[in-house]
Amino acid sequence: MIQKRIQIIIGSPIDYEELVAYIVIDGKHIALLNQDEGKDKIKIEFFNEPKLGKLDFELFIEALREAKNELMKH
Repeated sequence: MIQKRIQIIIGSPIDYEELVAYIVIDGKHIALLNQDEGKDKIKIEFFNEPKLGKLDFELFIEALREAKNELMKH
């Protein structure tokens, strides 16, 4: 059930040297994983919009794991 709520999109925006992984939960763009400093120093960047309020901890951890795994494949 958690998987259906999470979407990971791998992209190559011009602001970054390396690929990024966008984390989308329930249709909302939550954050992206940035690997510009290396695959062992991945950073999380949160989006300002839309305002989240609350987010289920386990769902977010699962999304982070999935995003990292997808990013490491490329």
